[in-house]
Amino acid sequence: MIPANVNEISAEWLSEILSSGGTVLEVSEKQIEAIGHGMMSNLYRVNLSYRSGAGPASLVIKLPAENQQNREVAVSFEIYKREVNFYSRLAEKTPMRVPQTLLSECSSSDSFVIVMEDLLSWAPGDQVAGCSIADAKAAIDSLADLHATFWNSVDHDSFDWIPDSFRSIMSRGLYEGVAAGYDNFVDLFSKILSPELAGSKEKFLNGLTGMQEWINQTPRTVIHGDFRLDNLLFRSMDDSSEVACCDWQACLRGKGVHDLAYFLAGSLETEIRRDSEHELIERWVAGLSKRGVEDYGEEEAFLDYRKAIMFLWTYVVNNGGLASASQRDYDWVEKQVQRHADAIMDHRCLDLI
Repeated sequence: MIPANVNEISAEWLSEILSSGGTVLEVSEKQIEAIGHGMMSNLYRVNLSYRSGAGPASLVIKLPAENQQNREVAVSFEIYKREVNFYSRLAEKTPMRVPQTLLSECSSSDSFVIVMEDLLSWAPGDQVAGCSIADAKAAIDSLADLHATFWNSVDHDSFDWIPDSFRSIMSRGLYEGVAAGYDNFVDLFSKILSPELAGSKEKFLNGLTGMQEWINQTPRTVIHGDFRLDNLLFRSMDDSSEVACCDWQACLRGKGVHDLAYFLAGSLETEIRRDSEHELIERWVAGLSKRGVEDYGEEEAFLDYRKAIMFLWTYVVNNGGLASASQRDYDWVEKQVQRHADAIMDHRCLDLI
């Protein structure tokens, strides 16, 4: 049974899930608190007490968004089904630290539930505040692990459930979202955008199909697809940070630089990005090489980075057109627009279209 909403999460249902491994656990009490109302999904922490057995003190449960407009967008991109498939089919093969799941299930395109471990001791990233250099290095190292593991190894049947970055439901939806929403996006963020960028709709749309085709070409790997600070958690480890990555609803197959550019251009404050992006790109390339990736150097990576920043304007425009579930949602989107626009102008990315 998949709960239709948070009110259908019962002690009996939780007991059944917790006992599925063979050890009988009976939940006597539950306390539910919202810990995240995202644009596409809602997250809840469930604190547990037991009548018999000793289980986890808390769990995190993910359910579909309550906002109908955003839920329809999620259905159109099949993102609920995609995340359920990630946890059931790929999570164990992924070198990134991801939450362990007790249940990952969908019964229709707009009905799903994921019950996962609560990484309560980890510190969540804050997209609005921006990423520190120490945390950025940990995130980049984790990306290199992910991308190298699946580098040029995703073009066979076992990965068919992950959409390509081009000629897929994802690329069609992104294109249509930009075409329909660009004017409204410019109106919403007119104070942030330069005149050149605000007036680039026709040029951008004319070049978008080519950019989508490019991002789908080799070298191809598994892409997280929404690799930004709000989807990361951090834990201090001596002189470094360890990172865990959640929210796999947008995973794709395509160029790994997609994740790199989306993270650096959107999750670092502009001045920090300007000071550190070359070092962090070099760190990603070095991490790939250390893990066996050959024939992909820093010069090629930096050109790909510039191209990816421009391509990813597609995501930024689409994010700007979604209904915000809260002021926090609007704040992080506004920050993303500002930072990404700065990166486009810094690197003259419009010249690459």
